[in-house]
Amino acid sequence: TGSNSGIGKDAAKKLVAGGYNVILVCRSLAKAEKAKSEIEAEIEAEGIKDQAPLGSLSPMECDLGSLASVRKFVGEWRSRGETLDTLVCNAGLALSTQMKGPAPKTKDGFELTVGTNHLGHFLLANLLLEDLEKAPGTPRLVITASQVHDPVSPGGNVGSKATLGNLDGLASGAWEMVDGGTFDPDKAYKDSKLCNVLFTREMQRRLAAKGSKVTCNCFSPGLITQSGLFRDQGGLFVGAFGFIVNNVAKVGETVSFGGDCLITMAVSPELEGKGGVFWSNSKPGKHTFELVEVSTEAKNEQEAKKLWELSAKAVGLGSTETPVGIAFKSPYGRLREHEMFT
Repeated sequence: TGSNSGIGKDAAKKLVAGGYNVILVCRSLAKAEKAKSEIEAEIEAEGIKDQAPLGSLSPMECDLGSLASVRKFVGEWRSRGETLDTLVCNAGLALSTQMKGPAPKTKDGFELTVGTNHLGHFLLANLLLEDLEKAPGTPRLVITASQVHDPVSPGGNVGSKATLGNLDGLASGAWEMVDGGTFDPDKAYKDSKLCNVLFTREMQRRLAAKGSKVTCNCFSPGLITQSGLFRDQGGLFVGAFGFIVNNVAKVGETVSFGGDCLITMAVSPELEGKGGVFWSNSKPGKHTFELVEVSTEAKNEQEAKKLWELSAKAVGLGSTETPVGIAFKSPYGRLREHEMFT
Protein backbone atom coordinates (compact mmCIF):
# COMPACT_ATOMS: atom_id res chain seq x y z
CA THR A 1 0.00 0.00 0.00
CA GLY A 2 1.08 3.63 -0.38
CA SER A 3 2.98 2.98 -3.61
CA ASN A 4 2.21 6.31 -5.31
CA SER A 5 4.75 8.35 -3.33
CA GLY A 6 7.75 8.23 -1.03
CA ILE A 7 9.46 4.97 -0.15
CA GLY A 8 6.57 2.87 -1.46
CA LYS A 9 6.92 4.28 -4.96
CA ASP A 10 10.72 4.07 -4.81
CA ALA A 11 10.61 0.43 -3.73
CA ALA A 12 7.98 -0.43 -6.36
CA LYS A 13 10.21 0.98 -9.11
CA LYS A 14 13.27 -0.94 -7.91
CA LEU A 15 11.31 -4.16 -7.44
CA VAL A 16 9.74 -4.12 -10.90
CA ALA A 17 13.18 -3.31 -12.34
CA GLY A 18 14.44 -6.41 -10.54
CA GLY A 19 11.81 -8.62 -12.15
CA TYR A 20 9.11 -8.55 -9.49
CA ASN A 21 5.41 -8.26 -10.26
CA VAL A 22 4.13 -5.40 -8.13
CA ILE A 23 0.55 -4.52 -7.28
CA LEU A 24 0.34 -0.75 -6.78
CA VAL A 25 -2.32 -0.40 -4.09
CA CYS A 26 -3.34 3.25 -3.61
CA ARG A 27 -6.18 5.25 -2.11
CA SER A 28 -7.70 5.80 -5.55
CA LEU A 29 -7.32 4.04 -8.88
CA ALA A 30 -6.29 7.36 -10.44
CA LYS A 31 -3.35 7.64 -8.02
CA ALA A 32 -2.32 4.05 -8.73
CA GLU A 33 -2.51 4.52 -12.50
CA LYS A 34 -0.52 7.75 -12.27
CA ALA A 35 2.16 6.00 -10.19
CA LYS A 36 2.34 3.21 -12.79
CA SER A 37 2.83 5.71 -15.62
CA GLU A 38 5.47 7.66 -13.70
CA ILE A 39 7.44 4.55 -12.75
CA GLU A 40 7.34 3.25 -16.31
CA ALA A 41 8.53 6.64 -17.62
CA GLU A 42 11.41 6.71 -15.13
CA ILE A 43 12.46 3.18 -16.05
CA GLU A 44 12.35 4.13 -19.74
CA ALA A 45 14.37 7.32 -19.18
CA GLU A 46 17.01 5.49 -17.15
CA GLY A 47 17.38 2.71 -19.70
CA ILE A 48 16.60 0.05 -17.10
CA LYS A 49 14.28 -1.91 -19.39
CA ASP A 50 17.21 -2.74 -21.66
CA GLN A 51 19.27 -4.24 -18.83
CA ALA A 52 17.10 -7.11 -17.57
CA PRO A 53 13.58 -8.56 -17.85
CA LEU A 54 11.14 -6.37 -15.96
CA GLY A 55 8.31 -7.42 -13.71
CA SER A 56 4.81 -6.00 -14.09
CA LEU A 57 2.93 -3.13 -12.45
CA SER A 58 -0.79 -3.50 -11.73
CA PRO A 59 -2.72 -0.51 -10.31
CA MET A 60 -5.51 -1.20 -7.82
CA GLU A 61 -7.61 0.90 -5.46
CA CYS A 62 -7.86 0.49 -1.68
CA ASP A 63 -8.82 3.34 0.61
CA LEU A 64 -7.59 2.32 4.06
CA GLY A 65 -9.86 4.94 5.59
CA SER A 66 -12.87 2.91 4.48
CA LEU A 67 -13.47 -0.64 5.69
CA ALA A 68 -15.84 -1.17 2.77
CA SER A 69 -13.07 -0.19 0.35
CA VAL A 70 -10.65 -2.63 2.00
CA ARG A 71 -13.16 -5.47 1.67
CA LYS A 72 -13.94 -4.50 -1.92
CA PHE A 73 -10.25 -4.53 -2.77
CA VAL A 74 -9.81 -7.99 -1.27
CA GLY A 75 -12.68 -9.27 -3.38
CA GLU A 76 -11.27 -7.72 -6.54
CA TRP A 77 -7.80 -9.10 -5.83
CA ARG A 78 -9.17 -12.56 -5.13
CA SER A 79 -11.10 -12.57 -8.41
CA ARG A 80 -7.77 -12.33 -10.27
CA GLY A 81 -6.86 -15.82 -9.09
CA GLU A 82 -3.21 -14.94 -8.55
CA THR A 83 -0.71 -15.88 -5.86
CA LEU A 84 0.30 -13.58 -3.01
CA ASP A 85 3.78 -13.96 -1.53
CA THR A 86 4.40 -10.64 0.22
CA LEU A 87 2.09 -7.99 1.60
CA VAL A 88 3.67 -4.65 2.51
CA CYS A 89 1.44 -2.43 4.66
CA ASN A 90 3.26 0.82 3.97
CA ALA A 91 0.70 3.61 3.48
CA GLY A 92 0.44 6.19 6.24
CA LEU A 93 -0.51 9.74 7.08
CA ALA A 94 0.53 12.31 9.66
CA LEU A 95 -1.81 15.23 10.23
CA SER A 96 -0.57 18.74 10.91
CA THR A 97 0.66 19.03 14.48
CA GLN A 98 -1.11 22.41 14.61
CA MET A 99 -4.54 20.90 13.90
CA LYS A 100 -7.14 21.40 16.61
CA GLY A 101 -10.03 19.09 17.51
CA PRO A 102 -12.47 17.68 16.88
CA ALA A 103 -10.48 14.89 15.30
CA PRO A 104 -11.02 14.20 11.59
CA LYS A 105 -12.57 10.78 11.09
CA THR A 106 -12.45 7.92 8.61
CA LYS A 107 -15.60 6.89 6.75
CA ASP A 108 -16.31 4.47 9.62
CA GLY A 109 -15.92 7.06 12.39
CA PHE A 110 -12.38 6.27 13.59
CA GLU A 111 -9.81 8.99 14.28
CA LEU A 112 -8.23 9.40 10.85
CA THR A 113 -4.57 8.70 11.71
CA VAL A 114 -5.00 5.51 13.72
CA GLY A 115 -7.95 4.48 11.56
CA THR A 116 -5.80 4.60 8.42
CA ASN A 117 -2.34 3.66 9.68
CA HIS A 118 -3.47 0.83 11.97
CA LEU A 119 -7.09 -0.28 11.63
CA GLY A 120 -7.22 -0.23 7.83
CA HIS A 121 -4.04 -2.30 7.63
CA PHE A 122 -5.19 -4.57 10.46
CA LEU A 123 -8.26 -5.55 8.45
CA LEU A 124 -6.36 -5.82 5.17
CA ALA A 125 -3.66 -8.07 6.62
CA ASN A 126 -6.15 -10.36 8.31
CA LEU A 127 -8.26 -10.73 5.18
CA LEU A 128 -5.21 -11.52 3.05
CA LEU A 129 -3.55 -13.86 5.51
CA GLU A 130 -5.15 -17.05 4.18
CA ASP A 131 -3.86 -16.32 0.68
CA LEU A 132 -0.38 -15.59 1.97
CA GLU A 133 -0.44 -19.00 3.62
CA LYS A 134 -1.25 -20.64 0.29
CA ALA A 135 1.86 -19.20 -1.34
CA PRO A 136 5.01 -21.31 -1.79
CA GLY A 137 8.13 -20.73 0.28
CA THR A 138 8.02 -18.40 3.26
CA PRO A 139 5.50 -15.61 2.59
CA ARG A 140 6.01 -12.30 4.36
CA LEU A 141 3.83 -9.65 5.94
CA VAL A 142 5.72 -6.37 6.36
CA ILE A 143 4.54 -3.32 8.32
CA THR A 144 6.06 0.14 7.96
CA ALA A 145 6.29 1.44 11.52
CA SER A 146 8.57 4.14 12.96
CA GLN A 147 11.15 4.64 15.67
CA VAL A 148 8.87 7.36 17.10
CA HIS A 149 6.73 4.58 18.61
CA ASP A 150 9.40 4.63 21.34
CA PRO A 151 9.10 7.70 23.61
CA VAL A 152 12.79 7.55 24.56
CA SER A 153 14.07 7.45 20.97
CA PRO A 154 15.27 10.49 19.01
CA GLY A 155 12.08 11.88 17.50
CA GLY A 156 9.90 9.88 19.83
CA ASN A 157 11.05 12.03 22.74
CA VAL A 158 10.15 15.30 20.98
CA GLY A 159 6.66 16.71 21.47
CA SER A 160 3.87 14.37 22.51
CA LYS A 161 4.84 10.83 23.50
CA ALA A 162 3.37 7.56 22.27
CA THR A 163 1.33 5.52 24.75
CA LEU A 164 -1.98 3.70 24.47
CA GLY A 165 -2.69 3.74 28.20
CA ASN A 166 -5.42 1.19 28.94
CA LEU A 167 -6.90 1.60 25.44
CA ASP A 168 -9.95 3.20 27.03
CA GLY A 169 -10.79 5.22 23.92
CA LEU A 170 -10.70 2.30 21.51
CA ALA A 171 -12.65 0.20 24.00
CA SER A 172 -15.39 2.84 24.25
CA GLY A 173 -16.30 2.65 20.58
CA ALA A 174 -16.43 6.44 20.23
CA TRP A 175 -12.98 7.99 20.49
CA GLU A 176 -10.56 10.65 19.37
CA MET A 177 -7.48 9.00 20.89
CA VAL A 178 -6.82 5.32 21.58
CA ASP A 179 -6.09 6.07 25.24
CA GLY A 180 -9.31 8.04 25.62
CA GLY A 181 -7.65 11.47 25.72
CA THR A 182 -8.46 14.59 23.74
CA PHE A 183 -7.30 14.89 20.15
CA ASP A 184 -3.56 15.44 19.71
CA PRO A 185 -2.40 14.96 16.08
CA ASP A 186 1.27 14.53 17.03
CA LYS A 187 0.45 11.84 19.58
CA ALA A 188 -2.08 10.21 17.22
CA TYR A 189 0.67 9.57 14.67
CA LYS A 190 3.08 8.19 17.25
CA ASP A 191 0.31 6.08 18.78
CA SER A 192 -0.48 4.66 15.33
CA LYS A 193 3.14 3.57 14.95
CA LEU A 194 3.03 1.94 18.40
CA CYS A 195 -0.09 0.13 17.23
CA ASN A 196 1.85 -1.04 14.16
CA VAL A 197 4.60 -2.56 16.31
CA LEU A 198 2.21 -4.17 18.79
CA PHE A 199 0.19 -5.59 15.89
CA THR A 200 3.34 -7.00 14.26
CA ARG A 201 4.39 -8.80 17.42
CA GLU A 202 0.92 -10.15 18.18
CA MET A 203 0.42 -11.28 14.58
CA GLN A 204 3.72 -13.14 14.68
CA ARG A 205 2.81 -14.74 18.01
CA ARG A 206 -0.46 -15.99 16.55
CA LEU A 207 1.19 -17.20 13.34
CA ALA A 208 3.83 -19.14 15.29
CA ALA A 209 1.21 -20.62 17.62
CA LYS A 210 -0.66 -22.21 14.73
CA GLY A 211 2.47 -23.28 12.88
CA SER A 212 2.02 -20.89 9.97
CA LYS A 213 4.88 -20.43 7.50
CA VAL A 214 4.03 -16.73 7.13
CA THR A 215 6.31 -14.28 8.97
CA CYS A 216 5.40 -10.78 10.12
CA ASN A 217 7.98 -8.04 10.72
CA CYS A 218 8.06 -4.26 10.93
CA PHE A 219 10.60 -1.55 10.26
CA SER A 220 11.41 2.15 10.47
CA PRO A 221 12.99 3.77 7.39
CA GLY A 222 14.14 6.78 9.40
CA LEU A 223 13.25 10.46 9.20
CA ILE A 224 12.60 11.23 5.52
CA THR A 225 11.34 14.77 4.93
CA GLN A 226 10.78 14.31 1.17
CA SER A 227 8.55 11.24 1.45
CA GLY A 228 5.17 13.00 1.36
CA LEU A 229 4.40 12.01 4.96
CA PHE A 230 4.65 15.66 5.99
CA ARG A 231 2.36 16.95 3.24
CA ASP A 232 -0.19 18.22 5.77
CA GLN A 233 2.34 20.25 7.75
CA GLY A 234 2.48 23.25 5.40
CA GLY A 235 5.09 24.26 2.84
CA LEU A 236 7.08 26.67 5.01
CA PHE A 237 7.34 24.16 7.85
CA VAL A 238 8.37 21.33 5.56
CA GLY A 239 11.01 23.47 3.86
CA ALA A 240 12.53 24.76 7.10
CA PHE A 241 12.25 21.39 8.85
CA GLY A 242 13.82 19.60 5.91
CA PHE A 243 16.75 22.03 5.77
CA ILE A 244 17.47 21.62 9.49
CA VAL A 245 17.09 17.84 9.46
CA ASN A 246 19.16 17.24 6.33
CA ASN A 247 21.70 20.10 6.29
CA VAL A 248 22.16 21.18 9.90
CA ALA A 249 21.48 18.23 12.18
CA LYS A 250 22.17 15.77 9.35
CA VAL A 251 19.90 13.10 10.81
CA GLY A 252 17.62 12.72 7.79
CA GLU A 253 17.50 9.79 5.40
CA THR A 254 16.65 9.77 1.69
CA VAL A 255 13.62 8.36 -0.08
CA SER A 256 15.95 5.99 -1.91
CA PHE A 257 17.38 4.72 1.38
CA GLY A 258 13.86 4.18 2.73
CA GLY A 259 12.89 2.28 -0.40
CA ASP A 260 15.92 0.04 0.06
CA CYS A 261 14.85 -0.62 3.66
CA LEU A 262 11.41 -1.71 2.47
CA ILE A 263 12.96 -4.01 -0.12
CA THR A 264 15.23 -5.55 2.51
CA MET A 265 12.23 -6.39 4.69
CA ALA A 266 10.27 -7.76 1.74
CA VAL A 267 12.78 -9.94 -0.07
CA SER A 268 16.22 -10.10 1.57
CA PRO A 269 17.40 -13.64 2.38
CA GLU A 270 18.67 -12.25 5.68
CA LEU A 271 15.10 -12.18 6.96
CA GLU A 272 14.04 -15.55 5.55
CA GLY A 273 12.01 -17.40 8.18
CA LYS A 274 12.45 -14.68 10.81
CA GLY A 275 9.40 -13.12 12.44
CA GLY A 276 8.40 -10.56 15.05
CA VAL A 277 11.46 -8.37 14.53
CA PHE A 278 11.87 -4.61 14.18
CA TRP A 279 14.57 -3.17 11.94
CA SER A 280 15.48 0.50 11.96
CA ASN A 281 18.05 3.08 10.92
CA SER A 282 19.90 2.64 14.21
CA LYS A 283 22.15 5.68 13.63
CA PRO A 284 20.00 8.50 12.17
CA GLY A 285 21.56 10.06 9.09
CA LYS A 286 24.27 7.38 8.84
CA HIS A 287 22.30 5.08 6.50
CA THR A 288 22.47 2.09 8.83
CA PHE A 289 19.66 -0.45 8.86
CA GLU A 290 19.63 -3.29 11.36
CA LEU A 291 17.71 -5.19 14.02
CA VAL A 292 16.89 -3.01 17.06
CA GLU A 293 14.84 -3.29 20.24
CA VAL A 294 11.26 -2.02 20.35
CA SER A 295 9.98 0.23 23.13
CA THR A 296 9.11 -1.04 26.59
CA GLU A 297 5.39 -0.62 25.93
CA ALA A 298 5.65 -2.39 22.57
CA LYS A 299 6.92 -5.48 24.44
CA ASN A 300 3.74 -5.66 26.54
CA GLU A 301 2.11 -8.89 25.37
CA GLN A 302 -1.11 -8.31 27.26
CA GLU A 303 -1.49 -4.88 25.68
CA ALA A 304 -0.83 -6.38 22.24
CA LYS A 305 -3.53 -9.00 22.79
CA LYS A 306 -6.01 -6.40 24.01
CA LEU A 307 -5.26 -4.11 21.05
CA TRP A 308 -5.84 -7.04 18.69
CA GLU A 309 -9.18 -7.93 20.27
CA LEU A 310 -10.43 -4.33 20.28
CA SER A 311 -9.20 -3.76 16.72
CA ALA A 312 -10.97 -6.90 15.49
CA LYS A 313 -14.18 -5.69 17.13
CA ALA A 314 -13.79 -2.19 15.70
CA VAL A 315 -13.37 -3.37 12.09
CA GLY A 316 -16.02 -6.08 12.44
CA LEU A 317 -13.64 -8.90 11.59
CA GLY A 318 -15.88 -11.94 11.31
CA SER A 319 -14.91 -15.59 11.61
CA THR A 320 -16.21 -16.24 8.09
CA GLU A 321 -13.93 -13.68 6.45
CA THR A 322 -10.82 -15.04 4.77
CA PRO A 323 -7.51 -13.57 3.45
CA VAL A 324 -5.91 -12.83 -0.03
CA GLY A 325 -2.44 -13.20 -1.87
CA ILE A 326 0.88 -11.93 -3.74
CA ALA A 327 3.92 -13.06 -6.04
CA PHE A 328 7.53 -11.93 -7.44
CA LYS A 329 10.90 -12.79 -9.12
CA SER A 330 13.86 -12.35 -6.81
CA PRO A 331 16.99 -10.43 -7.84
CA TYR A 332 18.64 -12.02 -4.77
CA GLY A 333 19.52 -15.29 -6.48
CA ARG A 334 17.16 -17.94 -7.80
CA LEU A 335 14.14 -16.74 -9.74
CA ARG A 336 10.85 -17.03 -7.93
CA GLU A 337 7.38 -16.27 -9.22
CA HIS A 338 6.06 -13.62 -6.91
CA GLU A 339 3.74 -10.69 -6.75
CA MET A 340 3.96 -7.95 -4.21
CA PHE A 341 1.49 -5.47 -2.80
CA THR A 342 3.11 -2.16 -1.88
